[in-house]
Amino acid sequence: MIQYNTKKKEKKHIKKKKKLENKLKSIKNAIVTIGDIRPGHLSIQKRDSGKNKREYVQLSYTFQKRSRTDYIQNEDIERIKTEIANYKKFKELCEEFVALSIEISKEKTKRRSTKNDTRSKKHSGH
Repeated sequence: MIQYNTKKKEKKHIKKKKKLENKLKSIKNAIVTIGDIRPGHLSIQKRDSGKNKREYVQLSYTFQKRSRTDYIQNEDIERIKTEIANYKKFKELCEEFVALSIEISKEKTKRRSTKNDTRSKKHSGH
């Protein structure tokens, strides 16, 4: 009876681990296909210097713990918006990747401890 339950549990762990690994693989593939990325957000700034009222687009972001600002030309705005959206998707996928990796590691630990439990039961005579 113990052996049957152990094999059943082991199959369950293997099945779950495979499912998680497949999901991890699909995240890796999604990350590779994202395209160009850029952190930050765009904002429209206004400059009023007497008679001259001008608007310009500014990209603000933090990289390597430093806050930065770039001025963006009108012809680059749509491309930059796409890169920012890609960056957000990249960050979401990375979070999911780490969460799945942790879960897979825990499954490996559970599986090993389940195997060890059955070995110790066999040797103790229970």
